[in-house]
Amino acid sequence: MPPHRSLAAAIALAASRLARSLSATRTWATADPDRRALARVLAYFGFTRLVLFIVAACAIRILPVGPQPRVELYLDRNLSVATWVRWDAWWYLSVVERGYWFDPQGKSNVAFFPVLPILIKGLTAVFGNPVVVGLVIANVASLGAIIVFWRWVRAQAGPEPAERAVLWLLVYPFSFFFHTIYAESLFFLLCTLTLVAAGRGRWLTAGLWGSVAAATRPMGVLLCPALAWGVWRAWRAGHRPRPGDMLGVLLPAAGLGAYVAYLWAAFGSPLAFWTAHIAGWNVQFQWNLAGYWRETYWILTRLPRVQAYTQLLDGLRVVLPVVFIGLTIRAWRRLGGVPGLYAALAVAVGIFFAPESVGREFLAAVPAFAAAGLGSPGRGTGEGLRTCSFGLLIIFLFAFATGHFVG
Repeated sequence: MPPHRSLAAAIALAASRLARSLSATRTWATADPDRRALARVLAYFGFTRLVLFIVAACAIRILPVGPQPRVELYLDRNLSVATWVRWDAWWYLSVVERGYWFDPQGKSNVAFFPVLPILIKGLTAVFGNPVVVGLVIANVASLGAIIVFWRWVRAQAGPEPAERAVLWLLVYPFSFFFHTIYAESLFFLLCTLTLVAAGRGRWLTAGLWGSVAAATRPMGVLLCPALAWGVWRAWRAGHRPRPGDMLGVLLPAAGLGAYVAYLWAAFGSPLAFWTAHIAGWNVQFQWNLAGYWRETYWILTRLPRVQAYTQLLDGLRVVLPVVFIGLTIRAWRRLGGVPGLYAALAVAVGIFFAPESVGREFLAAVPAFAAAGLGSPGRGTGEGLRTCSFGLLIIFLFAFATGHFVG
């Protein structure tokens, strides 16, 4: 057969298979309302993530960051993938490469909790490239988080609020952290699974998920008081707690405790992770009320004349705490005490301990994003706000990809 005919036949065969695949997908998606809704959620996820990938790939070519030997070691010169490996990603990878170390006077990787490095190291033994493995884990966890989050909000509040909540999460200006080698997407997934189990009264299962969450990021320990509140409320309602329920309340603390015990045995300092946060990144209780009001005054008087990226980022650091406090109140009223208490604690930790990175820290406040879907502003207003938020997401991703997000 002449080459051009064989090529034509191959194209025709591929087109036929694609048509059958699309037909099967359409049939599956239209079979019932739940499948149609899930198909829309997956479409939202796929479209927004494709846009982010294109933006990052273009950004690194518009503003190159120069040679990066460690990136080239793992990814050669694949800029489109390398652009997602920034800042804390290398701290997690350092745990995979060298294990933990502790410097009481400066930055050290004990500040980064072990579940994500353990997963990367385990899969690297099979696939061989820790950077690729880390990116795959983050993105698979991101997809899982979106699906589990949608199902949870749908069960709590109905189909329309669930879709709106997913949209708000996908266009949140800092949601690009779900797709790099950070623990954000994995923690969001684990935290949502904890809330799903708690909503069903399965306190032991909730505690198990919470223990893994607490070994993924320190904010996971905040699930302890939230689960305790849920068990106490169930007791007040006449459901006497079983031993397994009480154990479930304590398990998130056990997840943190396991890492603390390791640090004690390895470095003689059970709170080495906290020392590293303070010495290396100045993460400690801080609240300058006068400074906050000065920044708020600046936002109110100069926002229309923002001329630099850093001004925009600083402005959002002032606005977001107010927004998330409001969402936390709504979460408590509409979703119940367990999600509400956890959201309140997560938002408070972000505001009081990490005001410089509060936008990223708020990704841990899962119920606040659910509460965003419970509001019902006019269709035009809601779409306009989400479009604005998506625009900010693209700006911040551009800065992240080109090494200008911080500093």
